[in-house]
Amino acid sequence: MMPWMQHCLMAGLLGGAAALLAWGLCAVLRRARAPGWLLCLVWLAVGLRFALPGGVIPVTLPEPRDPELARAAETVTRTVQTLAEPPAPAGETPVLVLLPTRAPASDCPAWAGVVGAVWLGGAVFLLARAAAGSRRLHRQLRCACRTPDGCYSSPAVQTPFTLGVLRPRIYLPAGLDGEARAAVLLHEQTHIRRGDMLTKPLFYGVVCLHWWNPLAWLAFRQFERAMEQACDEAAVRGRTEAQRARYCECLLHFALRTAPPGALAFGQSGARVRILHALRYRAPGRLALGLCVAAAMAAGFVLLAQPSLAQTPETPVLAAEPAATAPPDTSASSDAPAPGSAAAAPAPGEPAADAPGTAEAPAFEPVGGFILPVDYTYISRFYSLVHKGDDLIAPRGTPVLAAADGQVTRAGYHYSYGNYVVIDHGLDSNGHRWTTLYAHLAAITVREGQAVAQGESIGMVGSTGNSTSNHLHLELQCDGSLVPPQYYLPYSGTLLGKPDADGSLLALLQDPAMLDLAVQKAGAAQLRHTGAFRCPLSSYSTVSQLFGDDPTAPKPHTGLDLAAETGTPVLAAADGVVLAAGYDPDKGYYLLLYHGIGDDGAARTTLYSQLQGQTPLAIGTMVQAGQVLGAVGNSGMSTGPHLHLELWRDGTAVDPAGEIPC
Repeated sequence: MMPWMQHCLMAGLLGGAAALLAWGLCAVLRRARAPGWLLCLVWLAVGLRFALPGGVIPVTLPEPRDPELARAAETVTRTVQTLAEPPAPAGETPVLVLLPTRAPASDCPAWAGVVGAVWLGGAVFLLARAAAGSRRLHRQLRCACRTPDGCYSSPAVQTPFTLGVLRPRIYLPAGLDGEARAAVLLHEQTHIRRGDMLTKPLFYGVVCLHWWNPLAWLAFRQFERAMEQACDEAAVRGRTEAQRARYCECLLHFALRTAPPGALAFGQSGARVRILHALRYRAPGRLALGLCVAAAMAAGFVLLAQPSLAQTPETPVLAAEPAATAPPDTSASSDAPAPGSAAAAPAPGEPAADAPGTAEAPAFEPVGGFILPVDYTYISRFYSLVHKGDDLIAPRGTPVLAAADGQVTRAGYHYSYGNYVVIDHGLDSNGHRWTTLYAHLAAITVREGQAVAQGESIGMVGSTGNSTSNHLHLELQCDGSLVPPQYYLPYSGTLLGKPDADGSLLALLQDPAMLDLAVQKAGAAQLRHTGAFRCPLSSYSTVSQLFGDDPTAPKPHTGLDLAAETGTPVLAAADGVVLAAGYDPDKGYYLLLYHGIGDDGAARTTLYSQLQGQTPLAIGTMVQAGQVLGAVGNSGMSTGPHLHLELWRDGTAVDPAGEIPC
């Protein structure tokens, strides 16, 4: 399906949902005697949703703590944000795929062209018919004469209407006079004052694009009804029962005549309902009006919202191009490729085959041995419990390189990964087997069984499969288990991301195997903890929360909170090495130090969080006791400036007060 068709289809679906919501709300508001102009604004919001499905009011939502909720929330926000992005340029030169693979999802089947032509043909036909009717009406009114009250009249005018956008004119039949003429004139002047001669054609143009969607026509008809109701209310406000009756007679009289095309006609849009409303209309009280306005504002906010999950401060969003979003996690799919595993299930439609030469792959030392596989702009998403790798944003066609020597075990197409390549890097000196997966490629330049050298091109960046932007999805496995690539690849600066919100920082602290890999990455395998800890703050006011406070809470407190003034230096509690540093919504800015194995054989790690800003220390930096790590802050889930200090021993959080004199 072509990009513009996908965009418009999802716009129609979201707009239809908004129309149903507005229809139910307006039914309630009418019972509460809400004014017509308020209903009109609600339906205008629906029209904007059909035109701009991505929304117009940015709303940042906090990321849910629960992984399942986080996955569902990101799927919804990713869909809405994708709709806000412009479709890919039609003239973009395709990159030649050197490997014969199954057709990517971006290739349009033959039926898509036929459906697209019918879709556009229907929209053009409706717009052309409306334009021709308006042009014909203008020709008929060339000889209209101006009346003393500023209106126009001619034999061709059989019913009151307003015509024109920039210079609107009111046309009234010659026989209309007296109080009825004054009321009808006030009705048409209300149209002009409210700008209906502009909003109605625009709404109609949007509906023409969604001519196949009955909910779009429902929204347009309801907008017309609310628009005429608002003008009827202005015309009968303050009138006597007799005057209202004469006005309703005019409504009935002109409803029997054909409304001119392309004009705001007085007698159109449900004369029976309008007559009953005009006879019974009573202005709502202040309290009722306030409640109706509040309900309409809340509905408008929901209808026009552009939701997005909270971004960490370190994740840049470039103004020149839309921020990319990661493809959804496919861990639950039984047919997803398992990178690097000899028994991995093949991509759908591909025959299972043993990767040739896997057992003979050369030994490889991964620690310090991987290179960056692509010249990326920034990283939009990191590995987590709900995301299997890192997403490296780069322009389409950017070469993708092998991160290390190895052998291609798989190269093909998968419905979610798109064009992908799996490389087996063999065994390291400790007997661990390493594999990498490169997904969403625009082109593949290697074949299964081919030996590749570190830095050799294996493909080009693209957006194939379940992807919304050009990027490289990179996964890393050790002994068949996924591990965070950011701990083993030389990304620039400190670790950026939000690991604790997704669970990978907690996994690093609790999983001895993952901690061992991170320690190897930092080059601290021989580090030993022989000295005593010191307090990381030279001064603080009080311990605002103790270790283990409220053990019945969903997340028991796993550290000490030392309240201190913002900017107070935070010092290393002992000699160690930086294992991780970054930002997440819960812990704010944080830094993780590994101190080595103590005399009791237990490995000790300290975590410093709620810091004032990003630490300048990179992963692998050796620090000494008392060295400045950062400053006390109030970042993340914090209610005041303090240092949150944790002490972990062999994957278990222990009370820092037992070893750290604070």
